[in-house]
Amino acid sequence: MTEFDELLSRLRKLEPIALDGRFKASLQQRARRRVRGARGAPVASFAVAATVIVYLGWALRVAGALYR
Repeated sequence: MTEFDELLSRLRKLEPIALDGRFKASLQQRARRRVRGARGAPVASFAVAATVIVYLGWALRVAGALYR
């Protein structure tokens, strides 16, 4: 066994800890705020897709110019 395997086996043997109700609620609220705040992904996805399309257009134009 490696050190990592031994650590995992020792961690699995530990008893679970019950969270305080207020602490659990605050964690869930923080997680919801982080998920709601991650709305920039569609804009970034569009930017990446547009960049790929522009690059492919440029590559086709350059390759076409080689065979003229």
